[in-house]
Order: sequence, then structure tokens, then C-alpha cells
Amino acid sequence: MVPKNTVAIVTDSIADIPPEEVEALHITVVPALVTVEGKTYLDGEELSRDEFYRRMPSLSEPATTAAPSPLAFEKVYRRLLSSGVERILSIHVASNLSGMLNTVHQAAQAFGDRIHLFDSKQLSLGQGFQAMEAATAALKDASFESVLETTLTARGRINFIAMINTLEYLKRSGRINWLRAGMGDLLRLKLLVRVADGVIERLGMTRTRSKALSQLLSLANSWGPLKRLAVLHSAIPEEAANVADILRHQSSHPPLVVDVTTALGVHIGPSAIGLVGLSK
Repeated sequence: MVPKNTVAIVTDSIADIPPEEVEALHITVVPALVTVEGKTYLDGEELSRDEFYRRMPSLSEPATTAAPSPLAFEKVYRRLLSSGVERILSIHVASNLSGMLNTVHQAAQAFGDRIHLFDSKQLSLGQGFQAMEAATAALKDASFESVLETTLTARGRINFIAMINTLEYLKRSGRINWLRAGMGDLLRLKLLVRVADGVIERLGMTRTRSKALSQLLSLANSWGPLKRLAVLHSAIPEEAANVADILRHQSSHPPLVVDVTTALGVHIGPSAIGLVGLSK
């Protein structure tokens, strides 16, 4: 269903927005690409997350990810503009962490200032919450300038922390400079990280999962009242649901529990857990 408002929101599948929220808020999501043992899939559409994480430990070679083609975005932009939309705000994964915005830039050039590209400086629902806030404003028939201001404000209110259960997959991906060197025994530690301003920062390491979770909860409590909260996980739904119950009181909206997209799972591996909060 095409929205009747004049501003449309486009994002990529790294945003991890649940399908029901995508539909309710009229957000258009363009899937990234994931290649597993030589076969390429549309992220979130052609390979279930359950199957991906089940296969991951036994893959003969590491899975890889790629941005969709510029043509994929161009088709989306053209369809929305031909439907009566006047401006498109295209919100994407941090440019420091992905080449997605380079691809989108190529697609947007044909449409002039009708397409505005926005670096979320985040990933997963750190990015997704920005798109959801923008879409909520757009559905209220806000001006493009107002929708953009809403998105900028949301970007500045995102908190994102996570525990990576094993560093092996992050090390393989080569996306984080301080993990490129040999880690030896450190690969068995639990890594706590924060995503801020397009950078993944190390918060610390622990030897036990229980201590890491305790630290995550303590950090989340320090955020204070939240408008939105998401508990992210890679194939550990019960644990994530328990964490959501613990933090439920902190958020105005019911917490989202999201099994992270395969395009992120490639890098973090199974049994990771993360928290994203949008402060009030």
C-alpha cells in the first residue's frame, strides 16, 4: 500500500525493522545481499534466520555480505515518486561500517533533490528506530523539513550496546581495526561494545556470559526513561525475551525482540545479544 503523504521513507534491511512495523509505518526496505557457500540470497527474504544460524558454524567458508545494486534502489525511488510522493528520505546503515550509502548515492543522482540521503551512523534498530520516527512523522503529513529534523533528533538520542559471544566472526569480517590483529585466547572472551557516531567502540571484555549480561543491563538502566527499546539477538530468542521483560518498565513502547538480520549475523555470529534504546 502506497502512503498518501508526500514524504516517503526508504531504508535497507540492515535496519532490522520488524515486518509489522514496516507495514504499519509504510517504510520501504531494500534488502542487502548475503552469500552463503557460493549462493547469494536477498537478506531477510530468501534465507531464514533460523536456518542461517544453524548452518553458520559448519560453513566451509565464511558467509559474506554486499549492498544491493544501484538499480534496486533506483526502481524503488522511481516507483514511489511516480505514485505521488514528492520527497524521499533514504536512511541507511553507517557509512563507516558499510558501502551501502555509496551505492544509494549512485541511484539517487538521477532524481536530483527529490531524494535526500541520510547516514544513520548506526546499524540494526539503531538505524531502524530513526526510520520509524521519520515514518511516524511523515504519516502525520509533516513537511519534509520537519521529518528530517525528527530524524536528526532521533539519531542523537540512540543508545546501542551489545555483547558478542565470540570474536571469531568479527575478526574474519575485518570491519573493526582493533580486531584485525591476532587475538589468541581473547577469542574466547565475551566482548562488550557500543555503537556511536558510526563507530564500534570496545567497552570491555569478560570471561563469563552472566557477567557480560549483568554489565549490559546496568548500562541500559543508566539510560533512563526510553521512548523505544529493542533487544537484539542472534538465535537466542528465550534469553532475549527474558532481557526484554527485565527492561520492559523502562520504555514507553513495548520492547521489540528481534533476531538480527543475516547481513549482521555474518559478522557477529550466533548467541550475541544487544540493546538499543531511543531516549525520551
